[in-house]
Amino acid sequence: MAHALGKTADEQKYRELFEKIKAAFNRAYVRPDGFVGGVPPPPVFASGTATKLSDKPVETQTGYVLALHMNLLPDSLRSVAAKRLVDRLETNHWRLGTGFLGTPYLLSALTDTGHADVAYRLLLNTEYPSWGYLVGHGATTMWERWNGDQMRGDPSMNSYNHYAYGAVADWIYRYAAGIDTVPTEPGFHTIFLHPNFDKRLGNLEFSYESSYGTIHSAWSITGNKATWNLTIPANATGHLPLGQEKAQSYKLDGQVLSESSRVRALAKGGNSLEYELPAGSYQFEVALP
Repeated sequence: MAHALGKTADEQKYRELFEKIKAAFNRAYVRPDGFVGGVPPPPVFASGTATKLSDKPVETQTGYVLALHMNLLPDSLRSVAAKRLVDRLETNHWRLGTGFLGTPYLLSALTDTGHADVAYRLLLNTEYPSWGYLVGHGATTMWERWNGDQMRGDPSMNSYNHYAYGAVADWIYRYAAGIDTVPTEPGFHTIFLHPNFDKRLGNLEFSYESSYGTIHSAWSITGNKATWNLTIPANATGHLPLGQEKAQSYKLDGQVLSESSRVRALAKGGNSLEYELPAGSYQFEVALP
């Protein structure tokens, strides 16, 4: 915000503060092997005489999710910490173990670290606790408790129209459909495109009425190929970031992107490419692994 307002001194002050917080977090809670955890506090509703549960640090799904989402880990440990998060999910029989603080960022933290397959596994799971469990047990709104159907006799903390777990829709729009914003140009003037295709879901269709018009993303999978139809409204621009290898799997009008005159390659560092897409309608053919 300080950067957007041109407050250079404040921008520097808050950047330095963040680095101090990050360093303190790593000293207190992060190990060289990617372990993220701490000593558990007393139970929330314990009496004044309660003591800590244990002096042994514990790791939780939410601990990893927030450390990844808030960029509190050094780059060298992000992938190993993400792997430890996946290991915790596997140990929990591929069921989420996050609450109100961690669930909104769980699927994006997995996807951003290369584990979109695990994110989809959680999205499509129907065992308790999961979004599929809610759907399978009659939910038409988002419940406060995963097992709200079993708590109808206890109205305490059992709202049937609650906000927190509904954040999964945000992931579907931004990561599954791939329609996202960029911090420097809010309001979808620039549309950040990063769809994640998955054979288990099979197909998806999403439209958003932006200030510039309808943004539309729809994809379907046949065999090992995804067909992605995309519409970018007038006076908006799409940016599609791809690695060198992944870019070869995308074709537009039968041509690989590097040969298409409809898109423009932007200079990016390292092994990454970014393509600029002007307003219009596109149909991509994407070869899947």
